[in-house]
Amino acid sequence: MPSRISVCIPVYNGAAFLAAAVESALGQDAPDFEVVVCDNASTDGTSEIAARFGSRIRHERFEDHVGQAANWNRCLRLAGGDHVVLLHADDLLLPGHLKAAAAMLDSHPRAGFVHCAVQHIAEDGKPLRLQRLQLEDGVEDGHAFVRRLLTDGCIVNPAGPMIRRAALDAAGPFAEQIVWGVDWQMWIRLALTADVAYLASPLAAYRHHGGSGTTAVFASGRHTRDETWAVEDLAASRSDFASLAGLAWSGVARRAWFRAEEACQAGALREARAGLRAAVALDPRLLLAPRTWALGLATFFGYDLFETARRWKSRLGGGAPSGG
Repeated sequence: MPSRISVCIPVYNGAAFLAAAVESALGQDAPDFEVVVCDNASTDGTSEIAARFGSRIRHERFEDHVGQAANWNRCLRLAGGDHVVLLHADDLLLPGHLKAAAAMLDSHPRAGFVHCAVQHIAEDGKPLRLQRLQLEDGVEDGHAFVRRLLTDGCIVNPAGPMIRRAALDAAGPFAEQIVWGVDWQMWIRLALTADVAYLASPLAAYRHHGGSGTTAVFASGRHTRDETWAVEDLAASRSDFASLAGLAWSGVARRAWFRAEEACQAGALREARAGLRAAVALDPRLLLAPRTWALGLATFFGYDLFETARRWKSRLGGGAPSGG
């Protein structure tokens, strides 16, 4: 018998895109599913838009505004399905998503969640690029997938994952102490005890726009602080994470280095210096790399200096001083 599915849509001031997200869920061809909209005390007309769908959805509006992860958790507590999709209010489910994702989980009982290829779209819905991790559907050993998450960061696009409710209950709620890396930490926790399934067809759309939470977090520069908290929390609460801690810290440091370079390139030199200091504090071995010293100078004198060092090193046959 097919599993019942809950599509959970947490939203805060999402009037611009909520209707499209709800319609993308209601248009699915799965046999048994519900749509739950959890309004985090919006002030922009979100509530009125949700009300237009009437009894076709379950709409709960909360008067107290809480953090992003706390609203995700409230939405999940309202869900009654065997499988849960957390659909952000600015993203979309593409046709066939629920049926294909549920079938994958039902066919692979050891899989804790399934994610998929994702079509990136612009604010107006026009396609940008396709994000596809592999060419065929498949199931990966959870611990192998954890290593990829620690090395490469959050390779799971937030648009479209479907989580087995039993696996979610075992993993516990989303961490409410952080903003960046909340979903990344959840995928790690799930994959530590379950396999991970993947659908190679693009079954969800991820929208890029200036008002998104991701854009705001990038602008705030809190990525490394939140990733550090996530790893410390995993190390303190999960004994099965102990052997992976070194790999985790190396990955956090490397991503901090990349973000410092991006900040320097954008002209945010003070932020770049802070990011580079954080990277070195996490992994002092970075001080042995000439690229770190080149980037350090560039955070005072501008990114052109780093580009010049890159060109000279390339001419001398030493390769580019990149963050890899």
